[in-house]
Order: sequence, then C-alpha cells, then structure tokens
Amino acid sequence: MRLSKTPQGRITLIYVTVVVSVIIAFAIYLVGFVSDSSGADLEERLERQALLVRDLTEGLFDDSPDQARIQSASVLAAEFSEMRVTVFAAEGTVLADVGNSPGAPVASASAPEVVSALNSGKSVSARAKTTGGHEHAFVAVPIIFNGETVGVARASRTTSEIDSQNVSLVIGIIFSSAIVLILSVGLAYFLAQSASRSMEAAADGARRFANGDLDYRMDTSSYPGAEELAEAFNQMASTITDQIRNLTTESNQLSVILDTMADGVIVVNSNGQVELMNLSAEWMLESPNREADRIQLAEVVRDHEILQLVSEARRTRQTRQAELELVHRRRFLNVIATPLSEGSDEGVLLTLQDVTRLWQVETTRREFVSNVSHELRSPLAAIRAMTETLQDGALNDTDTAQDFLTRILNDTQRMTTMVNELLELSRLESGQAPIHLAPVSLESVVAEIESRFDVSPDHERLKLETNVPDGIPLVMGEADKLNQVLANLVENAVKVTGDGGLISISANATDRWVEVKVSDNGIGIAREHLPHVFERFYKVDRSRRDGGTGLGLAIVKHLVQAHGGDIKVESVEGEGSAFSFTLPRAS
Repeated sequence: MRLSKTPQGRITLIYVTVVVSVIIAFAIYLVGFVSDSSGADLEERLERQALLVRDLTEGLFDDSPDQARIQSASVLAAEFSEMRVTVFAAEGTVLADVGNSPGAPVASASAPEVVSALNSGKSVSARAKTTGGHEHAFVAVPIIFNGETVGVARASRTTSEIDSQNVSLVIGIIFSSAIVLILSVGLAYFLAQSASRSMEAAADGARRFANGDLDYRMDTSSYPGAEELAEAFNQMASTITDQIRNLTTESNQLSVILDTMADGVIVVNSNGQVELMNLSAEWMLESPNREADRIQLAEVVRDHEILQLVSEARRTRQTRQAELELVHRRRFLNVIATPLSEGSDEGVLLTLQDVTRLWQVETTRREFVSNVSHELRSPLAAIRAMTETLQDGALNDTDTAQDFLTRILNDTQRMTTMVNELLELSRLESGQAPIHLAPVSLESVVAEIESRFDVSPDHERLKLETNVPDGIPLVMGEADKLNQVLANLVENAVKVTGDGGLISISANATDRWVEVKVSDNGIGIAREHLPHVFERFYKVDRSRRDGGTGLGLAIVKHLVQAHGGDIKVESVEGEGSAFSFTLPRAS
C-alpha cells in the first residue's frame, strides 16, 4: 500500500514536505546572509587597511614621492594584516607593493579599481580572478595632498578563506538539516500515528453507530492528544442517541395510537405505494400485506371506488368523501381521501370509518317499523272490518255479533301483549329494567312451571318431564325473571309439538355455571333459521297462526344475558329442538 493512501502516510508526507521546505528556505537565506556579511566584513577591513596606508604615505608626496619611505610605511602597514598593500603614483608608477597574498595579480595602475579611485577621488572596491584561479578582493582609496590626487593606496586579499568558511557553513547546514529532517520525520510519523489512530477510532465509531450500536463511546484516555476529538465524538454520539431514542419513542407512541384507533388510516405516497397502514384498516380491508414494503394500494384495497376516490383527491388536490360498500365483506365504509400537501403531488391520507353498525341499526329500525306495522295492520284491519260489519246490522245476529266481539277481544289482547313485550324489550335493551340478583332455587322455579302446565289445557295432549337433580346449586338471579324465561321456552315448545309429544326440562351444574335445557320432539327448526330465532319479530313459519308476537325469544335472550349467562339453540328439522342457557352459580 502506498504511503500517501493511508491517513498516517498523508499526514507524515504533509508534515515532512512543510519541514523540508522550511529547512531549504532557511538554509538558502542563511548561506546568502553569511556570505554577504563575510564579504562586507572583508571589504570593510580592506578599506581600513587602505586608509591606514594612505594616512602613512600622503605626507611623503611633497614635491616628489619618497619611494623608499613609502615602501617602508607600506611594509609597516602590511606586516600584521595578511593583506597585500600597493601604492601607485598618479601617473601609474608602482611606488610600493608589499604583503603576502597567494596568487595576487601583478600590480597595475590600469586595474579598474585604481583608475576609478584616481578619477572619482573616492574609495572603490572590486573583485577579480587571477590567472591561477584565485579570487581577490580589492579596495583602492585616492591619496590626496594639498587638495590634489597624487596617488592611490590599494589593499587586497584572497577570498579563499571566506569561500572555505562558506563551504564549511553549507556543509554544517546540510548536516544539521539532515539531522533535523530525520528527527522531524520521526516526530511527524509519531504524531501522524497518534492522529491516525484517533481518526480511525472516530471512523470505526461512526461505522458502529451507523450499524446500530448506539451505546458505543470512545475512551478518551486511550488517545493522548486527541481527548477533545474523543469528547466531541462522545458528545455527538450522546446527542444523536437521545434524538434517535426520542424519535423512536414518538414513533412507537404514534404507532400505538394509530393501531388503537377505531378508524382505519392509510398513507399513500405519490407513486401509489402504501407508506403506513394501521390495524383497523387492515381489519376492515382484510389485507394480509400490512408489513409488506412499498406495496401498491391496489393490492391492499382491491376496491375500484376507493382507488378512484384517491385518484380524484390527488388530481384535484381537494378532500374527497364517499360512503361505499365492500361487497366481498358486506361492510359499509365512510372513506375520506385528503391530499397531504397543497400544490404538489405528495400523496394522500385515507381515513376509513366503519359505519356498518350504523347501517345495521338503520336497517334494524326500518325492519322494526315494518314488522310492527305488519303485526298491527292485520288485527287492526280485522277489528275495523268486524266493527263495520256490526254497524251494518250484524248486531242483530246474536251469534255473529258474539263471535265478532270475541275475535275483536282476542286481537286487542294480542296487540296489548305485543305492545307490553315491546316495552319490556326496550327497557331490557336500554338497561332501564335492572335485574336484582339473589340466590334462587332452580328446583322451585321448575316446580312452579310444572304446576302451571298441569292445570293448562295442553296437559291433556302433551307430557312435561323434569329432570333437575336434588341438591343442585342455587343460581344468581331474579326468580320472576327466571320463571318468565322458562315459561316462554315451554310455551314455544308447546306451540311446535304435536299431540302426544314430549317436552323436558333438565339441569346440570359445573364449577361456575348451572345449565338449564328445555327440549321437545316437535317439528324442529330448519338450519337456515337457527341464526335468526332470537331476533325481534322473527317467525320460523309465518303461515302458522299461533298467536305469537315474535318477541318472546328476543326477550328470553336479553333476560339470560342480563343474568350474566348465555343462550343457544340446537335443532334438527322434524326431530325437535333444544334451547339451553347458563346461569352463574351462587357462591
């Protein structure tokens, strides 16, 4: 793996590049600075030497130069300086040339520095290479006597010593830079390794976080120098964890609220896919695909009217409402389709309200009115017809009048019974006829029914048999109501049982209940009628004129349920029926 491809390598490379750049720049500056300083220092010393020679020799140019004394003064000046001293007359004659300077050029009045000093009257510095390859530095100053330039004093020296010093300096700088570079690389590698470990730990923590490990935290003591990074990561992790948990809690609360709503809720996105569906919607639509991801609405609803309602709400961006029937479930729904945002195709919220119960109540109400009207219409019409007949002169016929009056009385009694039963049923359904529960002896209730049957006209053609074990537990109930339940069931059995038939009342106890059964061997009930026998005004055979109102079994059912029990019927057509109900045992 290439060094620059790892975080540690990249950091090291950047650090080393910066250090090398700084070292090179500093070395270049330092070499130039020292070289310039050394050159300037040499020129300054040469100038002082030349000025010293000038001062020693300028008085020796009176009338004619005293060459011997000038030579002596020059030797004196050059004795301890390690410089070469040359004195030129104005016309170019070399008056003195002393000193030790290896490879020094031959003294010549035509040298540029000498000519410049004579012409300008100022000190002049210069450098030149000799034929031996040695570079020399020169400083020439004019010698002025009585306001007139009479000669030039020049000091020179080889620059090899300075060059050697500069080379030594460069070597020292290179050596020092190499040491600094090696140390810097080591330090950079160490720092990069520490920073890389911190970054890798942060990256690993981020990956673990992304994979759901919300409890992961960086150990700040394990990353010296990166404690702030670790603390910042841990603080970020704690903040994100709290936010995720808050969102999860809110999401769970919303999910619970949605799933406990009676109304169905479906959220459909712009692509017609179901984003959300609660339990009520799943139950109403009988959809097994609630947990499926991005399922199409058409696969869930399977109803053209609902799909059309959603399409219209999306197209118009307005709320749409409709009441419709799910044919496959015989369920009535009030459906509201609401666009989720204004001015864009963002999706639709479907609200499903199950109004099946309301439809059933309304249907029951209409059926009740129809049944009451039907039950009252026939006797009222008969009473009116017989009354009109009597008015037309039938009163004079004693037998006919007596028969009509008897029939009018019977019909009146039948209507009175029906009205009373309707009132009683209404009180039971509305809870206005509370049951006063108390321990009741079932044996005494059955005995009373049996004694009443023995004195009835039906006693001669039917047999009533009772089978209630001695010592059967008491039941919780109201004696009069239980008597009414048994009397009604026995009366129904009498109506459907032919001459010589058998009606039986039996009872048996379990741990919590006492079950009572009234059975007969009469005509029985067809299977298709069994689910409806406890409905109001329901008659298995409406062609039979048995004087019943069709309310008795409905009252029986409500009375048993008011006692905390339940009632059921079993029957085989042509063989008989058995009505059984349960009552709670008295503790």
